[in-house]
Amino acid sequence: MNVNGDEPLAAFPATSVVIQRAGREPVLANPNHVIFYGPGTRYRRMLHDARGDRCLFVNLRPAAVGELLDELGVSARSGEIPFEHGPSDAHAYARLRVAAARFSVGVDDVLELEDAAHEAVVGALERGADLFVRRRRAPRIRTEHDHHRLVEGAKELLTERATQRDSLETLARMLHTSAFHLGRIFRAHTGFSLHAYRTQLRLRLALDRLAAEHSDLGTLALELGFNSHSHFTGAFCTAFSTPPSQVRKSVEAALVARS
Repeated sequence: MNVNGDEPLAAFPATSVVIQRAGREPVLANPNHVIFYGPGTRYRRMLHDARGDRCLFVNLRPAAVGELLDELGVSARSGEIPFEHGPSDAHAYARLRVAAARFSVGVDDVLELEDAAHEAVVGALERGADLFVRRRRAPRIRTEHDHHRLVEGAKELLTERATQRDSLETLARMLHTSAFHLGRIFRAHTGFSLHAYRTQLRLRLALDRLAAEHSDLGTLALELGFNSHSHFTGAFCTAFSTPPSQVRKSVEAALVARS
């Protein structure tokens, strides 16, 4: 059992991992989510991805967290975060990953990294608080339990089959529910449509592949499940505000600087 320290913490997974807090149901975390831990939170982390458990951690100031949540209409003690995770914005996620990689080899200064972390954390807290406020009106504990199991099952399928071209009907059949019900509940709990969630998983996987490989971008696009090089590049630019070729150049420049 792990125990968080005296300050709240935001975790940005680079791979998928199952997290179970003491007395709570397990949650599948992946790069589409920012995971929050309050002071003294007890939890277990269980491997889910063959690449291991890779994550960026950001320590938060308790007073700042309490002030922001209060502004968002969420009542909480200083440093406590009443929800476990929030949707991770694609642009902010990519900016943080690149800034952290460059800072680790001495390319960028600390202010760039702090600014990227602030943008990513605040955005996830805002989106997480919005989902939390809307879901507090859940009619029955049993209903919320069933919804949690359905959403976690969908997250697991999408994470493990991110490069597959499963339809909504196919996913619903695999989860023994209706397409309409699955789509509605999934969006309410994650802030993503199923299609957007899968696309974001593919794109965030692309960030790792761009850093680790030198394969042709067209080949990479097809391996990730995109229809074409142009489809991949267009989605990548929309999400991260920069083409994949530029991200590869930034990572390569950092590696050259380190050597």
